[in-house]
Amino acid sequence: AGRLYLVAVGKAAWKMAEAALPCLDHPPESGIVITKYGHIEHALLGITCYEAGHPVPDENTFAATRAVLEMTEGLKSSDTVLFLLSGGGSALFEKPLVSGD
Repeated sequence: AGRLYLVAVGKAAWKMAEAALPCLDHPPESGIVITKYGHIEHALLGITCYEAGHPVPDENTFAATRAVLEMTEGLKSSDTVLFLLSGGGSALFEKPLVSGD
């Protein structure tokens, strides 16, 4: 069996991740939440939570997006990514075509 990863993006990302975790057969190998500032209520076990700019993306947006791309790089066909998306996701999950790095 493959590994399970969780990604949640949007204004409701933290709430969706919190609701999804107890429904899973086993905890994810790794997970990332990207949500608007002030929307994280507490830490989620095994999940890295990022707060970022909404409606205007900021450096935290780009750093969090890079973290998701790095986490999912090299996945195998047997791996699963549970991707939870809510409103605001288009501002909170961005990778500029041109960046400073």
